[in-house]
Amino acid sequence: MKSLIIMVLISVLGFLGCGGSDNESNSGTGQSIPFTPFGLTDTTTPIYEWTSVPGATRYCLLVEDTNYVPVIEEWYTAEEARCGNGEYSCYVTPDIEVVGNTWKVLARAGVEWGLWSDELQFSYIGGGPPRPRFTDHGDDTVTDNHTKLMWTKSANLCPEPLDWWDASSCCEGLTLAGYSDWRLPSLPELASLVDRNEENPALPPGNPFTDLNWAGYWTATSDVPDDGDAWQVWFEWPIFCVYNKNYGYSAWCVRCGI
Repeated sequence: MKSLIIMVLISVLGFLGCGGSDNESNSGTGQSIPFTPFGLTDTTTPIYEWTSVPGATRYCLLVEDTNYVPVIEEWYTAEEARCGNGEYSCYVTPDIEVVGNTWKVLARAGVEWGLWSDELQFSYIGGGPPRPRFTDHGDDTVTDNHTKLMWTKSANLCPEPLDWWDASSCCEGLTLAGYSDWRLPSLPELASLVDRNEENPALPPGNPFTDLNWAGYWTATSDVPDDGDAWQVWFEWPIFCVYNKNYGYSAWCVRCGI
């Protein structure tokens, strides 16, 4: 009888997927930050990447279609998500085709549940002639047609090294091509420029950017729960990591495009 009860429980829990965890969520495990895919993608099986949570042993990836119907609802161990050895980011590439979707992740450590991450949206570029990824406006600005974000063409307009506050101030004080609403990018925004198939630098082929530094670039995204740290992107490998805001690194400015 005891064996039968255990088998029934396992059977029921096996059908829960990622669902059912919301009622048990708590903040003890931490909350991930999803950062890719974001905007338009050129593949129906993208890499899903998010920040790791210290102590988390499993992560649930939930991808929903435009009607909020789950397309992917899968648990991955930290090892399966390539973040089992203290890496700062986790990533998986499910062999499930998707098009227009919203996605998020949930961390778990043993019996402790974290909180669902914020959601990111992405869409697959399907049909029609291929569209150039970047538009060089000829005025030292470049628009990424996947995210509609406008970047400075030079990735080294701010003097360096800069701590996080000076990096933010440099971008916010920048006037370029008649625009004065520049700012430090969020982690998802800066990570959207990363191409994991490339290195030295890990940027999409044919990009028009210049003056890229090998040092880390600050993002506007603070670490949780330590607000004294912030996330960085290093484009040489690439690497996503956290550093104290007092350290000196680079700044690459962005603004919301048209």
